[in-house]
Amino acid sequence: MTLNDLDGNIANFWRSVQREPDAVALHACQPVNEIELHARHLWLVNNLPNLPARLMGDPDYCEPRTAGWWAWGCCQWIGSGWCSGNGAWGIGEDAEGVPVFAQLRHLGNGGRGVTKQLPHLGNGGQGVTKQLPHLGDGGKGRLAWLKSWMGELSRLTFGARITCGDWERICSPGTMTRNGVCGVLLDPPYSTTGAVYSHDSSTVSGDVREWCKANGDNKNLRIVLCGYEGEGHEELQEIGWTVTEWKAKGGYQGSEDRERIWCSPHCLKEQFSLF
Repeated sequence: MTLNDLDGNIANFWRSVQREPDAVALHACQPVNEIELHARHLWLVNNLPNLPARLMGDPDYCEPRTAGWWAWGCCQWIGSGWCSGNGAWGIGEDAEGVPVFAQLRHLGNGGRGVTKQLPHLGNGGQGVTKQLPHLGDGGKGRLAWLKSWMGELSRLTFGARITCGDWERICSPGTMTRNGVCGVLLDPPYSTTGAVYSHDSSTVSGDVREWCKANGDNKNLRIVLCGYEGEGHEELQEIGWTVTEWKAKGGYQGSEDRERIWCSPHCLKEQFSLF
């Protein structure tokens, strides 16, 4: 199994979960806190540029605190823009030269600011630990539940290859069909959501669709593509792909009504239930 994303925070999350799942759980198990959300968001944005190099420079390197903070923030953030680095807020100084969280006047010099907003206040304001533990678990509590969850993720990804780079690097015969049939799940940045990612994603959705069109008839590939209705993926249906509509829980701006999953012709019907 290969897990790939261009975002270093995602690569670090998976490696940290593999190596130190309890530490990730500890740093993710925090209450919703607006001050902490902005402080950690800014720290994560400034930490991101050098994170991939640190991960690549040492196969044992990981940052469980970074991973926990990133996951914690994902569960509090409303909509898009988490760790995109495109906001107008960053570290400034007050009249006495003390560093403060302030609106940036200039965004030059590669400045990576953050957006400022209220945290998600739904689900009782419980953030990443919003799911209650099972009442029959002997009262282990949320931290114990989260440790158990991270431990399960660690088990499931044991032996997986975690890569951090462009998606096309791993979509080659040498990495996919060398040993026979290969399942491929593609979830590219949605082209209709605007510039909300930490890397330029303007052409990725279309590039992925073209790859799917060129490789969908390969009997050794079972390809699943996630996207929004209206992005252009509908043309896959004209060449034998199957589309499944699903509704995400919650969501904003009606996006949960547009979620679609396209399956290539050689996908098994039994596999559709996975999604």
